[in-house]
Amino acid sequence: MSVPFLDLTSQYDEIRGEIDAAISRVLESQAFILGPQVAALEEEIADYVGVRHAVGCASGTDALLLTLMALEPEEGDEVVVP
Repeated sequence: MSVPFLDLTSQYDEIRGEIDAAISRVLESQAFILGPQVAALEEEIADYVGVRHAVGCASGTDALLLTLMALEPEEGDEVVVP
């Protein structure tokens, strides 16, 4: 069975204007960290997944580290990550 690759180009083409406008707003504001667009994105993600808070991270590694810091595992605890 052949599974086709995800066509990101066609997905981007559908919302190109919206994405380009959002990128322009961030670049024009120069607020790359903790700026109003970041706060709006975090709020939108939190609403989408049905939680009170969401935190934007620079990488998946940062996200995993923040999760572990919040959970405060103790020595001997098993931590399984993808």
